[in-house]
Amino acid sequence: MITKQDIDNASMYVDGVNIADYGVLVQSFKVGAIEQTAALYQGRNRTNFNVLTTEQGMRPITVQLFYKGRTRRELSLIKSKIDSLLIGKVELSLPDGFMYSAALTQAGEEQILGVEYNEEIASCAYTFKGIRHDPLQTVSLESGDPIYCKSTVPKTDCRLTCTASRSYTSLQIGPVTITNVASGDLIVADGINGRILQNGAPCAGNMSFIHFPSLTPGENFITCPEDLTVEYYPTY
Repeated sequence: MITKQDIDNASMYVDGVNIADYGVLVQSFKVGAIEQTAALYQGRNRTNFNVLTTEQGMRPITVQLFYKGRTRRELSLIKSKIDSLLIGKVELSLPDGFMYSAALTQAGEEQILGVEYNEEIASCAYTFKGIRHDPLQTVSLESGDPIYCKSTVPKTDCRLTCTASRSYTSLQIGPVTITNVASGDLIVADGINGRILQNGAPCAGNMSFIHFPSLTPGENFITCPEDLTVEYYPTY
């Protein structure tokens, strides 16, 4: 007998939708290691070397799904619904307890496995590139307070939000500097979505920055004269 616990252990969520609602369960899945790229310089006839740059990429993810249908048509319709759920950038929740920001790289062909209790059983493999993380964290900070980042990757994109308590000729919020800030202005330096907003609108004409906000593992101090709200996804 299949229990609810069995279904939960074999479920995958796509943008909050449980694929078990479509009669689809996870047969197996595999999450690979983070892609690593390093630029090295040794020099001529040297026995030592320097690491110039290192870059971390995404994880390969393979998920094998299985599902049942009374007819081949029903099987095809179920697969079509799952394929549609996986278009574009999606948030996957896998049975390992982690979430993954992922993009589908290949949807395999449907394979008919046999018949069980007058229903046909099919299976299909999907491959993704993804980044492993936990749910969004929202932390309120008083000006000057540190924030502890739970991530284990070198840099984690974050979103900084503050409301100006007075007027500023120049206001720094993390790595971003905004000029001509009025009292009550809502400032958002969004490293997650790659945008800088002042009262909900882009402020490209009166701001400067070298990079979008990010956090490093452990304790971080963010420069800002105002209290901050910091949002980030702990990433592993």
